Amino acid sequence: MNNEQNLTQDSIEAIRAEIYQLLREGAQTSLENKEGFRELREDSRKLREEQKETDKQLKKLGQYIGGIAHSNGEMAEEYFYNSFKADKTFANEKFDRIKRNMAFKGMDKEAEFDLVLFNGKSAALIEIKYNAKPKNISVEKIISRVEIFRTLVPECENYNIYLGVAAMSFKEGLEAELHQAGIATVRPIGKKMVVFDKDVKVF
Repeated sequence: MNNEQNLTQDSIEAIRAEIYQLLREGAQTSLENKEGFRELREDSRKLREEQKETDKQLKKLGQYIGGIAHSNGEMAEEYFYNSFKADKTFANEKFDRIKRNMAFKGMDKEAEFDLVLFNGKSAALIEIKYNAKPKNISVEKIISRVEIFRTLVPECENYNIYLGVAAMSFKEGLEAELHQAGIATVRPIGKKMVVFDKDVKVF
């Protein structure tokens, strides 16, 4: 009887010891999990801060690049305005007036023209870009501006209209496409502005 009691007591003690061991291990695991979650939260916080800083830097970079593009555009406009002001010749016609950034607004239309030359019977609409490429120059869009100009400037309704694109540089192949459509191109060669209007047509 005593042996059975001892065995039972020993079993109970063993089970109790095992339970204590499991509890200790569970507590340790829980502590480690809490520490792991704490580290995870800290890493997540740092990642969010780094992301905010990255977004801020990207925004600054975008503003900087946008500023450069804007400055280049203004420089191109200034260059071609001054060049045409010195020699108002286009499509073998002599013009006596030149306007830049002409904005017009009608009942249901509004538009701005970078450079317009007038002489009483004809008008030349010149689109100016720093770097002309298919992304910012569309033959169809340029031609569509003829009707918009006539609508918004009724005194020029019966004028001969010429079209041109002036740029500091052109994407390869774009000039040929414009010439084929009857649109002149203008660009600097050396220190001189050169007008390529051999194929220009009246719109």
